[in-house]
Amino acid sequence: MKPKAQPRDTFELFQAHFDQLLDPDHELIQLAKQIDWSSLDAAFVDTYSPDLGAPGKAIRLMVGLHYLKYAFNESDESVVARWVENPYWQYFCGYTHMQHECPIHPTSMTKWRNRVGAERLERLIAETIELAIREKHLPKRDLERVTVDTTVQEKNITYPTDSKLLYKAIVKLGDAAKSRGIVLRQSYVRVGKRAAVMAGRYAHARQFKRMRRQLRKLRTYVGRMIRDIRRKTTDMDEELATLLDRADRVRCQQPKDKNKLYSLHEPEVQCISKGKAHKRYEFGQKIAVATTNRSNWIVASRLCENNPYDGHTLAATLAATEDLTGVAVTDAYVDKGYRGHGYTGGAEVHIAGLGKKNTGRAEQKRKRRRSAIEPKIGHLKSDHRMGRCFLARLCGDAINAVLAAAGSNLRKLLGLLRRDRRRLFFALCDSLIRRIPSLIRRIMSLQRPCGRRMAIVG
Repeated sequence: MKPKAQPRDTFELFQAHFDQLLDPDHELIQLAKQIDWSSLDAAFVDTYSPDLGAPGKAIRLMVGLHYLKYAFNESDESVVARWVENPYWQYFCGYTHMQHECPIHPTSMTKWRNRVGAERLERLIAETIELAIREKHLPKRDLERVTVDTTVQEKNITYPTDSKLLYKAIVKLGDAAKSRGIVLRQSYVRVGKRAAVMAGRYAHARQFKRMRRQLRKLRTYVGRMIRDIRRKTTDMDEELATLLDRADRVRCQQPKDKNKLYSLHEPEVQCISKGKAHKRYEFGQKIAVATTNRSNWIVASRLCENNPYDGHTLAATLAATEDLTGVAVTDAYVDKGYRGHGYTGGAEVHIAGLGKKNTGRAEQKRKRRRSAIEPKIGHLKSDHRMGRCFLARLCGDAINAVLAAAGSNLRKLLGLLRRDRRRLFFALCDSLIRRIPSLIRRIMSLQRPCGRRMAIVG
C-alpha cells in the first residue's frame, strides 16, 4: 500500500522533543529544513501499490537513509545501526523524538531501490542541484558549461582467472545437483581444488606448461559434471539450464577470446582497460560522469553498457544532463579520449590540448578546469561507494552510480552549510573584538561622573 505520512510534532509524555535537545544550527538540521521533501514524495509515490499489502514506510525515511548512506560511505546494515545512535540522522529522516530501534530491516532498502529504479532515483540528484540554486550556492548559468568524463565502476568479484572460474563452476554445479536430488558419479570438489591451487602456483613460478596441464584437468572435470547432470535430468528448470550454459561457456573459452565470461553470478561484467599504470584491467561497467565546469557539482552519472567508446557516450550524457537540470548545455569540456566523438548537438565540445589559438583568457581557464573532474571521480570512488559496486546486476550498477552522485552533492551542501556557520561565528567574534575599545571608553565615561559626585558629597 501507499506509505503513511511521516508523523510530525507528535506528543510524547516521557520523551523530550528534538527541538529541545539538538543544536538548531547543525548543518543536518538546516539541510533537512531546506530540502523539498514534498516533491520527493510526489516523485516516488507511484511506485507503491494503492491498495495491496501493508502500508509502506515513509518515503522521507527511505530517501533520507539513502542520502546518508552514500554521503557518509555506509552499507545498508551500518547506516541502519548508526541511524539508531544518531539523533541528527533521525531528525533528517523526519522524526521528532528519539527512536531506540530502526523501523526497517536493512533488506528493505534493497527492495525499495529495485522497485524505484535508477531513472526515478535521478530525482535525488536533481533535488540537490535545485537546493544549491535556491540557496544561491550554484548560479544557474554555471549549468551551461559542463565537464564530461568516464570511469570504471568495478564489480564486487574476485580477479577472474581461468582456474578460479573453473573451480567455482565445479562447486556451483555440485551444489545445484545436490539441492535437486541428482546423484553425480563424482563431485570433483577435492581434486578440483587441488588443481586450481596448483595452477596458481605454477603460474606464479612461470611454469606455464604445468599450469596449462592443470587447467585441462579442470576443464575435463567441468565437462564431465555438465554431461552427467544433463543425462540424469528429465525436467530441467530455467535456473539450472542457465548455470549449465554459463559453466559450458567458461569451459570452452580461451585466454585470447572476446566477450569472455568473467563471473558466474554477474555475467554482464566487462573487462575494461583505461591505460592505468598501476591497474591494467578493471572488471565492471563504464560510468559517464558530468560536472559543472566551475564548481564541480555533479549533474549526471549514468551507466554505459557493454563498454562503448568514450566519444559515443557524449550525446547521451549531455542529454541526461539537460533533462536533469532543465538547462541547455552550451559548452562541454572533455579529454583526448573523446576525439572522433561525432556529436552533432547544440553544445560546443572542447577537447583538452586542442584548439589553443584565438581563445581568450577566460576560455583558457575553463579548459584548464577540465582536469578538476579527475579528483572528483576519485572522491566518488573513495568516499561515496563507487569504487566497488555491491549491488546485483546491471540495474544495481546504474542505481549505485546515481546514488553516489547524489551523496556527493549532499556532502558538498553540508560542507557549505558548515562553512557559512563558521564564517558567521568568526564575523561575530570580529565584530565583538572591534567593539572592545568603544566599550572600554564607554565604561570609563560612566565611571567619571560617579567619582565627581562622590567628591561633591564629601
